[in-house]
Amino acid sequence: MHGKPDAPTRAPGNAPTDRLRFFFQQAPGMIAILSGPDHVFEFANTAYLDLVGRHEVVGKRVRDVLPELEQQGTVALLDKVYDTGEPFIGRRMPVTLQRQPNAPAETRYMDFVYQPVVDDQARVTGIFAQGFDVTRQVETEAAFSESEARYRLFSEETREGVVIHNGEVILDCNPAYARVFGYGDISEVIGLPSTAFVSPRSAALLREKGALEDEEPYEIEAIRKDGSVFPAEFVGRPSTWRGQKVRIGLARDLTERKRREAALRDSEAHFAAIFDQTAAGFAEVDLTGRFLRVNDRFCDITGYTREELLSGRRMQEITHPDDLPENLRLLRSAIDAGEPFQIEKRYIRPDGSEVWVGNTVNLIRSEAQQPHSIVAVSIDLTARREAEAALRQSESRLRLALDAGRMAVWENDTRTNSVRTSPELNRLLGFPEDASPTIEEIRARYAPGAQDRLRAAVAAALGRHENYAEEELEVIWPDGSRHWLLLRADLEVTHGEEGVVYVKATGVAFDITERKLWEERQRLLINELNHRVKNTLATVQSIALQSFRHTDTATGPSVTAFQDRLFALARAHDILTRDNWEGAELRDIVGEVIEPYCRQSSGRCDIDGPRVRLTPSMALALSMAVHELATNAAKYGALSVPEGQVAISWSVMPGQQRQLTLCWQERGGPPVALPERRGFGTRLIERSLAQELAGDVSLAYVPTGVVCTVKAPLPDGMA
Repeated sequence: MHGKPDAPTRAPGNAPTDRLRFFFQQAPGMIAILSGPDHVFEFANTAYLDLVGRHEVVGKRVRDVLPELEQQGTVALLDKVYDTGEPFIGRRMPVTLQRQPNAPAETRYMDFVYQPVVDDQARVTGIFAQGFDVTRQVETEAAFSESEARYRLFSEETREGVVIHNGEVILDCNPAYARVFGYGDISEVIGLPSTAFVSPRSAALLREKGALEDEEPYEIEAIRKDGSVFPAEFVGRPSTWRGQKVRIGLARDLTERKRREAALRDSEAHFAAIFDQTAAGFAEVDLTGRFLRVNDRFCDITGYTREELLSGRRMQEITHPDDLPENLRLLRSAIDAGEPFQIEKRYIRPDGSEVWVGNTVNLIRSEAQQPHSIVAVSIDLTARREAEAALRQSESRLRLALDAGRMAVWENDTRTNSVRTSPELNRLLGFPEDASPTIEEIRARYAPGAQDRLRAAVAAALGRHENYAEEELEVIWPDGSRHWLLLRADLEVTHGEEGVVYVKATGVAFDITERKLWEERQRLLINELNHRVKNTLATVQSIALQSFRHTDTATGPSVTAFQDRLFALARAHDILTRDNWEGAELRDIVGEVIEPYCRQSSGRCDIDGPRVRLTPSMALALSMAVHELATNAAKYGALSVPEGQVAISWSVMPGQQRQLTLCWQERGGPPVALPERRGFGTRLIERSLAQELAGDVSLAYVPTGVVCTVKAPLPDGMA
């Protein structure tokens, strides 16, 4: 392979190919046989397969199995050998191979020959490839050259001692080597035994490292010319110098480094004592939050022992859930930017209690300046937070009293079942101003059911996760007079043992008796008005009957329809009266109007829609329209036959002004056709209703049943 290539090899005829294949397979060098102009692998031995890192090559083309070789011109070189029949010899040629999937490419140096294979007619039929991996030799020579260059540089510039020895005696060294061991000149060192520079108990280690050709640094006990012993670091590697095998070594005096290490250990011990004994809590965690180190004060603050914290527990496990998201956000930012931060948060102690701390957090970096760990200094803020909470409560009481004017201030605590009152509250409850009534004496003046309503109001506020509640309270004074108070309170919840919840309420109360009396008088007036309206409707009905009494229409459908419309209007008035004419629920209006028809046609009226509150005018208009639709359905439409059904549904479209859409739909009734003329009911629905609602109304007479769609804007403030 390293000489001149032989003449073109002829393909064996009846030669014992199995024996040749066996020899090729066992050959120490790489062998491959390629067939045809596409260079298809016919054979590749183990050495070749190990080099390229592939094992399934036979029957495949070189460019398919080793695409990286085609990029380096190898396939073109094979083409040339195949086309010309001339062999090719390569010496120390670099070849880059992808030997492992997903691994970086490796460069190997090769000595190889591509020998064309010809048949009996001297035609090239393939290529015989043979080669050796000389990477180690090339690297060794390069390393030697580099070592020689380094040696020359060290000899002149370095402060480290450089030496060349053959394992027995010193052959050469630089001036620094002589100085390290206390010699005045290189000439004093050359020729001395290699072991003359180490103590007797380290001589065996020196010989062992040389025999193993170990190239890793190691510490050894060195000895100077005057016999003094000092710590040193030796490192060496085998080489060739002036035609003989030698070992080039480097010696470094470790005396100063050892002194610094001892000082560092003392410093670390000093700071460890400060860490453990300081009045502030110290904790070190890794980048995942796992505790690495804590001091006694941190254990006192959190309530955990050092063993409990350092057994794999993480910072996240003892931080209050409400404070954890912000804590983690700041922690990630600190790791990314390397900036310290401060945070006030709560730790959850093993007994479930909370402790407030102020943490100053810093990022610790490794020697490579990579984030390594997090250190937090913790100060117990529990006392300060309690004082701040007490101050906030005091300020809240003062603010409410100032805002409300002449208001009574009170405080009730279910933990102690106690109440604190002001002189003004005593006056509102009918006690002397200087009295100190107990909670039982105060509750004795509650009207029946008042205490249950107060508890329900507090429970409702807490259920909504609110800390504010408001409720009206009726009280009865000893003279029998009734008074009304409006109570407003801030709620503070604490948890006791076994899940018991305590509520501390601080609030104000003021007298609303006059307002309640006015509301009562208003209700009386509205009821009287409603009574008079109903009397008026009855009078209108009587006048109509008297007017039609001597006519042929006195008992006809027109009079009946007129009466029904009056009844529908009266029912709508009843609903509005119940709500003091402030509005009415759409479901109540629809249900009240169609109730007579649904009662007669049980199960065939479907009402569906969200809660919608209407103004009085909208309620009256819709009640008349629904009445007309129900009357028509009972006479001619879906409610006139047993199988017919009516669906009344509505929805509210959100927006800058919400839109109400109501749909009346009949199905299962007699076939429907467009009426020849439009009666009063139709005109009432299409014109009057649309005008009253400021919306759109459409009537569709589809074969399956009448469909009426109403679209109208909802005024602001209507739910």
